[in-house]
This record gives sequence, structure tokens and C-alpha cells, in this order.
Amino acid sequence: MKSLSTTLITVFSLFITSCGPKLVPFTGDFERETGLNKEQLKQVQFYNSAPIILIREINNNTTEIIRGDIKMKDGKQVEQIVIPPNTPGVVINSNPQRLGISFESGTDRYLVFGQNRHQSNAYTLLAKDWQNGIGSVEYDGKKYKVNTESASTYLIVNTKRLKSLKVSSRTAKGRSVGKR
Repeated sequence: MKSLSTTLITVFSLFITSCGPKLVPFTGDFERETGLNKEQLKQVQFYNSAPIILIREINNNTTEIIRGDIKMKDGKQVEQIVIPPNTPGVVINSNPQRLGISFESGTDRYLVFGQNRHQSNAYTLLAKDWQNGIGSVEYDGKKYKVNTESASTYLIVNTKRLKSLKVSSRTAKGRSVGKR
């Protein structure tokens, strides 16, 4: 009896954990399978798979208010914005095969992600141009630089896939002697 209850608890635990959240890459195939339109995409909670680090040098001749970290690098001021992995983001605009994802409040505080055929069509961070492994992106109306590690970041979504449990049941009526 103890073995049966242990087995039932194990099966029940596996069923419960299989019903939990599952983070999967947001790919072109996934997008087509779900058939999400622009308005539905705005209701999906997106996350970044890895840290995104935006860096820009600040001209010492200009005065501005900076909301990120200010660091000195070789006598220059550097603004760094870090978006840690699994930071929630939302779609603020979308075009075919491109999504503008915002990880914080602000009109122009978003990054563009697009399908990358080299990463199974996952939506990865896009840069305007690349030089020596450094990409250029626009964020909050300013130009920032990202390295290749940030560029390989892709979008992930939380899917809850409930596995259906189908039980087929019938009751045996029994058999009498002499009846076939």
C-alpha cells in the first residue's frame, strides 16, 4: 500500500510540475503557430534570455540628466544601461519579422528584435550596424553600443502548456454461466 501511495504522489507531482510555466524562445515558427496579431502581441509578456548592456560615451561639453550609471573610462564619462536576464518587456510596435520591446517606461526606451535565421529564427536583438564585434543601437533617442554577447540575446515567452489527461472508463457488467 505504501508503494502505491508513493507512486501516486510521484505521478501527481509530475503532473503538477508539468502544468507550470515554461520559458521558450519566441521564434518565427512559434509566432506562426500561435497566429498572434499585432494587438495580441501587445498582451504577451516577453523576457530577454541574457543580459543586455548598452554603453555610450557622454560628451563632457554637454550637460544632461542621466538615469543610468555614470562611469569614468579613460577620463571620459560613460553611461551604461543594464537590462538583466529575464527582465519583463512589452511590445510597443511591430512590423513583419520585427518587434519593438520596451523593458522600462518611456516613449523611446525600446530595443528592436528580429528573426535570426542563424538562431533557429528566434527573435534576437538587432543592431543598425556592426564594426569589430560592436553593434550600434538606438535607445531613448540616443545611440548606444552593444557587444556580441548582448546581440545574441533572444526573446523568450512564458507558455503554460497544460497536458490534457484523457481517461476512458467503462464498467464491466459481468458474465453469467451459460450465456455467451
